Amino acid sequence: MCTVTWLRRGNEYQLFCNRDERNSRRPALGPQCHEQKGVKYIAPVDGDHGGSWIGVNEFGIGLCLLNRYGDTEVRADREFISRGLLLMDLLDCLEVQQVKSRINDLHLSRFRPFSLLALSCSETPALVEWTGSKYTFTHDVDSRVPLTSTSLTEPGIATERQRQFVALTAARGLNEGALDYYHRSHLPERSPSSVCMHRDEAATVSMSKVTVSNREILFEYESGSPCERNDVITVRLGRGH
Repeated sequence: MCTVTWLRRGNEYQLFCNRDERNSRRPALGPQCHEQKGVKYIAPVDGDHGGSWIGVNEFGIGLCLLNRYGDTEVRADREFISRGLLLMDLLDCLEVQQVKSRINDLHLSRFRPFSLLALSCSETPALVEWTGSKYTFTHDVDSRVPLTSTSLTEPGIATERQRQFVALTAARGLNEGALDYYHRSHLPERSPSSVCMHRDEAATVSMSKVTVSNREILFEYESGSPCERNDVITVRLGRGH
């Protein structure tokens, strides 16, 4: 159950994402610069399907995708397109409004349920939620921090992570240091509910931190459990105009 937080200040923002995965998944490739339809972007690449769960392009459009579970029953023999490929396809968008327009034109029934966050330095962020039968756009997104992959079978995990976020930011304020601490934390204890998640068959496998300013984009990526403070891969990209 991945966890996403962000902080917007003026024409800048920071985006944090913990990726939780089963031990059976192939390791992801760290973030690299790519180009699509003339637009440069940074994204890590999923080891199984070649898509991604987080990315940011030279125009400062940041996207982060979380899986949803249990919204609708899905036939076991039905084939879907990887949700991570959808995120990659949208990384040439120049503004949040374009992300919304492109999604409006898609047949989302080809994808399993998801939540997609779109951030920008100059626009109101948006959250797209696809349940498998309908989709909605939300613009009052800052009030939704943190986002957690939803699961009807384990609703208590999202509730606990929300509770810990409220308590932490009340004590420390909403700032970069508090968000960094939150994503590495074992609050209230090291468990499936903690943001740095640990369970027998799955764990938090990476932490991404994206910083977007008027001048440049900085993507910092740690492979492994964030509580271990692993080596950081840093990729920079100049802002487009």
